[in-house]
Amino acid sequence: MTDDKRTLTQRQDPSPRAEAPEAFWLETERWRMIIESIHDYAIFMLDPQGRIATWNIGAERIKGYSAEEIIGQHFSRFYTPEDIRLGRPQAHLRRAAEEGRLEHEGWRVRKDGSLFWASVVLSVIRDSTGRHVGFAKVTRDLTERRKQEQERLQLAQAQEAIRLRDEFLSIASHELKTPLTSLQLQLQSVREQGEELGQRLAARIDRAVRSTERLSDLVEALLDVSRIASGHFTLSLQRFDLAEAVRESAERLRDSATQAGCELIVRADRATVGTWDRLRMEQVVSNLVSNAIKYASQAPIEVSLGQQGETVVLEVRDRGPGIPEVALTRIFDRFERASEVRHYGGMGLGLYVVREIVKAHDGRVTAHNLPEGGACFTVRLPLASSAPALAGPTQTEELL
Repeated sequence: MTDDKRTLTQRQDPSPRAEAPEAFWLETERWRMIIESIHDYAIFMLDPQGRIATWNIGAERIKGYSAEEIIGQHFSRFYTPEDIRLGRPQAHLRRAAEEGRLEHEGWRVRKDGSLFWASVVLSVIRDSTGRHVGFAKVTRDLTERRKQEQERLQLAQAQEAIRLRDEFLSIASHELKTPLTSLQLQLQSVREQGEELGQRLAARIDRAVRSTERLSDLVEALLDVSRIASGHFTLSLQRFDLAEAVRESAERLRDSATQAGCELIVRADRATVGTWDRLRMEQVVSNLVSNAIKYASQAPIEVSLGQQGETVVLEVRDRGPGIPEVALTRIFDRFERASEVRHYGGMGLGLYVVREIVKAHDGRVTAHNLPEGGACFTVRLPLASSAPALAGPTQTEELL
């Protein structure tokens, strides 16, 4: 069958269509050429009972049937089984006949059984005497557009959820900070009177003080996350010796390392002077060493600082179990962890804050497993940062 015949092929069996004037169904050559040239729309006719009477190349492309296969078949074969069970094909014909036109969107079925989202316009056709002789049906495949709309909606919902979460973190962190600071001051005041307290009570107060310090660190981490998310996490740049800051930061964690059975080795003897935010760089060292103490108890931890040209290299190595390969690409993301919470505790914020501080200094932090066992975190920084403040997170980072 030629393309011309395929476009406006007539069934030879008796039907209401066969009784209609031949001129109505074949129309003019111009009409045939217009219909045939349209590839993006399925345009075809139905008889009054819903049987397919004509078929264009757009219909073949969208639905998968050739004219020889489909002409004479009922159009309900394009509907899903659920729609057929609910009688929707017949209902659509009735509404179009009563109202003159029906427009709707829904799932339709291709020849291969796959589904596509269709935009359908079904219009009633009447001859010159007003007699109902069939329907004109125009279908467009909107699957890709619907997918894009759903993705945009999901993105908007995710962005709103993140905004609400960050707003909650900011409010909750600030609300927790005030009573927590007051509690710390009261406990420290009581601890200073240790000579007047019994040994057991003094030990309990010490544990309470350590708990408030831990809680204070968590609240501060939440505040940092909130500042980063809102773009309000600023740097206070000054010129100082980073080696000295590394030694002091590591030394403050020596007791914690000893309690965890970790030998803390610091190799930062050579002065390394540059321009950074000292408080934030001390926070980077503290977070990395604390992370090593948490995951590598009973194993040595080595902190080293060196210089390669205009780049400073800070490394924290441990001899712990290492990082699971699947976690290496995500451990610097918000609320991400290399191991389950029940094994190590924490909120998964320390490494995220490290990454953002280092990035704000125009630097980069990476992690890898050591051949001899354990993990190594490497921070590379320029001697002088050019960024005065942290930018807000990228769209990709917000969805992590």
